[in-house]
Amino acid sequence: MMGNRVTDRVTTGLVVGAACALMFATMGRAVVLLAVALLVSYALWLSRKTWPSPRRILPMYSLAVLIQCAHLIEEYRAGFYQAFPAIMGSVAWSARQFLVFNLVWLAVFMLAGIGLARAWRPAYVIALFLALGGGVGNGLGHTLLALRAGGYFPGTYTAPLVLLAGALVAFQLYRPRVAGAAS
Repeated sequence: MMGNRVTDRVTTGLVVGAACALMFATMGRAVVLLAVALLVSYALWLSRKTWPSPRRILPMYSLAVLIQCAHLIEEYRAGFYQAFPAIMGSVAWSARQFLVFNLVWLAVFMLAGIGLARAWRPAYVIALFLALGGGVGNGLGHTLLALRAGGYFPGTYTAPLVLLAGALVAFQLYRPRVAGAAS
């Protein structure tokens, strides 16, 4: 059992590192905060031995993924892919590049949902990333961008929803443990 946990930790760490490298290679430095959120999620995952049961996580997790879909639609239609990279000192993304990047993450979130349903421990890294990076960080970031712009910034309308969904997923992941937790 201990060897399996060590293998999970190392393999998951390698996948997280590869995901960060791939994000930078495809999207540039504008995704640095997402990479940081993914690394923080991995560090938090490493620090915990047990996780809540899938029954407790999946309803809010699934809703958070749906909210991410609505947020992506708003960002795409409003031109986030053109407006945001410049703020981070990068070249604007193409619409295709932005959509592929986000659709890949949505697919990862959905696959992680299957992993969560099976209490697969590494899937909890993605649940943490959805909560912290895709939810809380994303929601706060859009709010700050709107304040900076002095009005609407692409993604502002759904930002409170992603923030709330992320906070609720984080709450579900960290509220006091109940019987039936995944180890």
